[in-house]
Amino acid sequence: MFVGLNNLHKLNLSGNIFSSLMNGLFSELLALKALHFNTDSLICDCNLKWVLQWARNASVRIAEETVCAYPSALHGLSLYNLKENQLICAGPLELPLFELIPSQRQVVFHGDRLPFQCTATYVDNTTQVHWYHAGRLIETDEERGIFVEDSIIHDCCLITRELILSSIDIDATGDWECLVKNSYGNSTKQVEIVVLETAAPYCPAERVINNKGDFRWPKTLAGITAYHPCLQYSFNSVAFHNGAEEAKAWRKCNRTGRWDEENYSECPYSQEITQVLHAFSQMHINLTTVVEFSRQLTAYTRGASLFSDKMDVIYLAYIMEKLIVFVDEVEDVGDALIEIASNIMLVDDHVLWMAQKEDKACTRIVRCVEQIASQILTSKTQVISKVSRNIALEAFMIKPSSFTGMTCTAYQKITANSDKSVTPDLGRWEANHNPDVYLNFKCNTGNLDGSLVNSSTRNAVAVASVHLPQSVFSQSSAWQSVDNSTCKLQFIVFRNGKLFPSTGNSSNLADDGKRRTVATPAVFAKIDGCSFGNLTSPLTIGLRHFARGIDPIAAFWDFDLLDGHGGWWGEGCHIISSAGNITTIQSTHFSNFAVLMDFKTVLSFPQYPGEFLHPVVYACTAVMLLCLFASIITYIVHHSTIRISRKGWHMLLNFCFHTALTFAVFAGGINRIKYPIICQAVGIVLHYSTLSTMLWIGVTARNIYKQVTKKPQPCQNSDQPSYPKQPLLRDLMLLQEPLEVCTPCQVSLWSKFTNVSLTALQVKDSRSSCQRPVRC
Repeated sequence: MFVGLNNLHKLNLSGNIFSSLMNGLFSELLALKALHFNTDSLICDCNLKWVLQWARNASVRIAEETVCAYPSALHGLSLYNLKENQLICAGPLELPLFELIPSQRQVVFHGDRLPFQCTATYVDNTTQVHWYHAGRLIETDEERGIFVEDSIIHDCCLITRELILSSIDIDATGDWECLVKNSYGNSTKQVEIVVLETAAPYCPAERVINNKGDFRWPKTLAGITAYHPCLQYSFNSVAFHNGAEEAKAWRKCNRTGRWDEENYSECPYSQEITQVLHAFSQMHINLTTVVEFSRQLTAYTRGASLFSDKMDVIYLAYIMEKLIVFVDEVEDVGDALIEIASNIMLVDDHVLWMAQKEDKACTRIVRCVEQIASQILTSKTQVISKVSRNIALEAFMIKPSSFTGMTCTAYQKITANSDKSVTPDLGRWEANHNPDVYLNFKCNTGNLDGSLVNSSTRNAVAVASVHLPQSVFSQSSAWQSVDNSTCKLQFIVFRNGKLFPSTGNSSNLADDGKRRTVATPAVFAKIDGCSFGNLTSPLTIGLRHFARGIDPIAAFWDFDLLDGHGGWWGEGCHIISSAGNITTIQSTHFSNFAVLMDFKTVLSFPQYPGEFLHPVVYACTAVMLLCLFASIITYIVHHSTIRISRKGWHMLLNFCFHTALTFAVFAGGINRIKYPIICQAVGIVLHYSTLSTMLWIGVTARNIYKQVTKKPQPCQNSDQPSYPKQPLLRDLMLLQEPLEVCTPCQVSLWSKFTNVSLTALQVKDSRSSCQRPVRC
């Protein structure tokens, strides 16, 4: 290339398009002393080793501004200062130029023509370009209208290969890929093609609201994937501050014009609570941080009543499964898990149901609570007791040989400001419980009666009890201890059944197609370390109802039902007695137990409103009574002035009296329900006064209607000739008509001023409805 330039001392190749130099390119330049070849696409690899060797042997200075562009590890470094061992041909292939035209998604119709051009840097003679579709190498196919042109090399710098789709078929839908490879590796770029029918349908515009935000999807052509930028929130979790490109949700419109697949996973949650719990779930936990982590999570879940997304519960279940492995080493974690599970019971029932249906979250939470005792109880820790607002746990290490039976009763204290009579009342203990009052166990050894009837005290109400008889270990064939010496006995009480949502709908289950609902606390009993079949002596469980219901049934929670979602099952459980709001059941196996009842057919009455109504009721009643009595007094005092018929006076008096009676009795006696006689009297009076008020309103309305629609009486003497009307005087005289009285003086005046000789006028007596003639 440089033949005949024997006296050239300085050569500047900067600004040209090249990425490498052929070996021996400058062998003809014997007098060369300085060389410049800086370019934006210079690849400093093994192909440039010869340049450093030649420059050193020929005493040629390579300019400092000649820097490497590729690979990225050597980017910006001067070639002259590099060592030969740094110039290697290894690692991923990095091309200075690699472009695909067109590069964006192409939406075309069936039969259209579409050309593609793939251009890349020509590194060496091993560089090749190929086209792929759906992982299959594409070659020229004239029948399908596919033409792959030969590769074209431009000035030993660039290589180009063209693909032409002359008649696009439906099968062309998908990703088309251009692959560039050489002896060092390969690199690819791809473009999506969407082929539409000539009369393609559309997916309708639609609004989607989920836990990632409010998305408004536009009307989209069938076969197109629509993208929507994720909504931005001021309280975004740290998990989403990654500095990456803008996250998007996508939704695919299938060829039938219906929305199909969708993906919102890249978008942050719209609720701050969910974002915080997601951040908790992503944190790394170890023995050093587990205590502080569990304390922070416990504090945050105290506001669980505000949790409104199923993902909140799912994340908490996942976190509890991470924490449970630390319970045997850090006992405080067990307290935190009980408190967290108790707080989760404050979440709305429907949210818990959705979390259970989505990811069995409630089952996982209950399983974590049940594992606490088995991990903490050791030869050094013989007894553990955990209390919280909604869950209480009691566990013991017991020896079967010396076991004499045990009864554990769960209590809730009655606060000082509570009604002392709530203990015998049905359901009042649960409905009026103080959120700061904890459930706790009291256990006694011995073969004692586990009945709840006489267990409550003046300051505490017994909500559940479990009696394990001595005969549980009476037969050696009924048990086998792991170490032949000790077993782990645990009792757990859940305030209600919120952590046991039934996601199925089958009449074969104890809930009878969700007709029945948990009406008592749920009690768990289990012995670990000993293998049991069915118990020869059944467990006795006493449960206090917190709501009214009918058709009770004893049941246990089977975790294996409904594909692992769990459900209430009645086999092996039966009710042995029911007294007031206490039901006693027996079971021949260990599990979670409760009593289910039908609430839907039971009338639910509101709580006692108290001695007084809202002040607004009394204020409105006083105003109404004042108006009514003012009307009555006004008519009495001015009776001679106010002209009203006897019938109208009678109706007015009765209406005002009965209306005042209704308001007064309602405001003064509607909440007097503690005394049956007064309550009955108020009911009778209200019944009478209300009906009477409605009666007189109807009579008054009827009378007004008759007055308005009454037709005027025709003149008795029809043969009398008509006279011209004199409107002014006649109208003046008609002003007397509302008094419904015609006097002789009026008749005389009428004849005088109208020149009409009237022989008779029909006069309506104000005291009767008859008519009489008046002679002039």
